[in-house]
Amino acid sequence: MKNFSKKLAVAAIPAVMALSASQADSKILLMSQEGWEVSFDGAANAFLMKQSSSTTADITAGANGITTFETAGGAVIVQGTDGIGVVTGLLPNVWGMSLKAPTANGLDVTARIGFYTHMQGNQEAFGNGLINLRETNFSVAGSFGTVTIGRSIGIAHQNAILNDMLLFGVGAITGGADQSNTSLGRIGLGYLYTDFHPQISYASPAFGPLSFKVGIFDPSDVVSSGTATSSGVASLSSPDATEGDTPRVEASVNATLPVGDATVALWVDGSYQYAEFASGAGPGQGVSGDALEGVESAEVAFGTKLSYQGFAIVASGFKAHGVGTRGRHGAGALDIAGKAKHSYGGYLQGTYDFGQGTNIGYSFGGNYSLQNGADLGTTAVAETNGQTLHSGMLWHNVTDNFRVIAEGGYTEHSFHMGGALDDTFGGVGAFFFW
Repeated sequence: MKNFSKKLAVAAIPAVMALSASQADSKILLMSQEGWEVSFDGAANAFLMKQSSSTTADITAGANGITTFETAGGAVIVQGTDGIGVVTGLLPNVWGMSLKAPTANGLDVTARIGFYTHMQGNQEAFGNGLINLRETNFSVAGSFGTVTIGRSIGIAHQNAILNDMLLFGVGAITGGADQSNTSLGRIGLGYLYTDFHPQISYASPAFGPLSFKVGIFDPSDVVSSGTATSSGVASLSSPDATEGDTPRVEASVNATLPVGDATVALWVDGSYQYAEFASGAGPGQGVSGDALEGVESAEVAFGTKLSYQGFAIVASGFKAHGVGTRGRHGAGALDIAGKAKHSYGGYLQGTYDFGQGTNIGYSFGGNYSLQNGADLGTTAVAETNGQTLHSGMLWHNVTDNFRVIAEGGYTEHSFHMGGALDDTFGGVGAFFFW
């Protein structure tokens, strides 16, 4: 089962194939001629999921008593939402293709394109499954390591999501069981989404148990909390920091160590960027005097995975400033005065392989945001103070290419303005890998 698990980890997100030395085990070779190779890979999944939501207190956003709430994924859930649907899980359906040139001067040059789609959004044919190109890049690999140029998966928080069992499940659902794009998994509920970004990055070869990655990335907009209308903050709308004159830097250091019969993996990763507010932004638009020059966004994530016989335990955490609690640099990264907000989180996960393809797992984690002074007492932004996710999964590998899954759990959202929102979910699904 070790080989099967490795193949699945690679096939799950074809963008991450470069992380494995056994690409040949997880692709279909379409053509090989005079050293040129064209290969095809991908994954498809579907889940039947049931969701129900309820509040444990009367929370209102705004003077009209609107009972809507900002969730970990940025979606809006209405009080009492219940739903059932056939959905795509955390991983989209993936259709990927790679073109490799003949090896020359010790170099392997490969181009890749990845099409990602889903079922959510609309039951009608013309409203279904938007396609996005998360991967369009080429890489140059040799004894020195691998250089990747183009849009590919990020470095910061990559280890957290790749070791999450919910990568092959649904996890948290945004806006109802048949809404949004893919589901959230544990994104915003234990780590931040690494996402896919334009980049120039370098992955080192292994130096004994150690390896590292570093890259420069297209800078991201840093998004504010929105608009405040009360408690001494009169109708201020905070702008976003959208002018990045320098690239964002992301990096990671990884180690894999044998400890007796066990294997311990360790990692540290993070990012840093600086972005300025658009010209004309000032206190009248909600930006405080000491924030006029711009926003420094920084984060560090860390974790470990202990594997012993059929057991595996993962512990991961992060601390961030001006990054938010969901997607990277997403909503909640800034307060209404344009100041960077602090956030932190992590998750703990345990899984066991019974053999013959049957596995069980449980995980718990959450993300939290510290409310800045400018946000205190505002009622127009029903922002989450913290959100946690309990999740259990049972899965069975019917074949090397087909997995069936049963999943259930619940999320808890607490709000700076008081009260809470709970979501309960459960369902069954399947994955096909090629």
